[in-house]
Amino acid sequence: MTSPISATVVYLLAFPFTAHRGERAARPALTKSAPYFQPLDIEVSELGQTSFSVGGQTVSVRRQVIDEQVQSVECRYTLNDVLAAASNAQRLAMQAELREHVLREAGYSGPFIEEYFVACLTYAPPAPDAFVDAHRSQLASLLRSETRALSEAEIEQILGSRAHYTKEDLTVVDWEGAIIIDPEADFQSEIELLKLGNYQILRYRLLDRAIERTLEHLRQELESRRRFSLGGRALREALDRRLELLLDFEKSEQLLLLIGDWYTAQLYRLIVDEFYIDDWKAAVHDKLDQLESITDTVRANFSVTWEQFLDLVQLAGWLILLIGYFVLFYFDVLALGK
Repeated sequence: MTSPISATVVYLLAFPFTAHRGERAARPALTKSAPYFQPLDIEVSELGQTSFSVGGQTVSVRRQVIDEQVQSVECRYTLNDVLAAASNAQRLAMQAELREHVLREAGYSGPFIEEYFVACLTYAPPAPDAFVDAHRSQLASLLRSETRALSEAEIEQILGSRAHYTKEDLTVVDWEGAIIIDPEADFQSEIELLKLGNYQILRYRLLDRAIERTLEHLRQELESRRRFSLGGRALREALDRRLELLLDFEKSEQLLLLIGDWYTAQLYRLIVDEFYIDDWKAAVHDKLDQLESITDTVRANFSVTWEQFLDLVQLAGWLILLIGYFVLFYFDVLALGK
């Protein structure tokens, strides 16, 4: 009979940050020889670490802020007998309570939340890949939070995205969760990459909402038919907003460029694929193109530029002058008639 295998569960939450700024974060201590990745132009601030009890379990909580926009919360606790059928229900109950506690403490109740969990194991006999294959059904159900029996095709799809740094470790990445196996318990570099993946998804979701709001504002302006407003303040605001959104998009996009080794790049590519980050990127890019097309159309067809305004003033002046000549001519004719 197989002995129960315990795992450290890391539950990740990401949501918009609205509070004060924390101190700049120090890099976590790592033991792998791979250089620690550093995304371009990204800032991480620490909000502190606490611990509390949930369901008789002690949970350590680490709070960070990424780019002063997204709060990332890392909750750690131990899950006994990770392969047992009851472990899934226990984990889901823990996550529900943790989510409520973290969001209530942060004062956030909006819809923009990304959740993810990581099961970290130090013991996986006889070897990581063999362990995953031997317990493929239980591990696939764990990653997808499923109680029903999964098909072989589903299991293969869930457990297919794997990355190794050495033959002794393994990281399996899926949409809802990941499994990290490392006998040295060096999990943090992978966890940081997974945080970054969730951060990117949330940033793209927030960008998507901001673009939709800008488009809605332009639609309302068009419906009100305020041509001079469209040519002035409203159009300038739309153009400024489009520039801000474009800069945010470019910054999110360049996070794919990481300074690191082959393992970092390989693992992050798996995260991008499993999180559908490229799809989010394409969708936001298309909406930015739509916004550009609409603002260009408004500027070309519905707005009055300063040059056009001066032309209208000049035309009005010539019209007044012409009317004045007709009036003078009329009075001259009357004078001759007398």
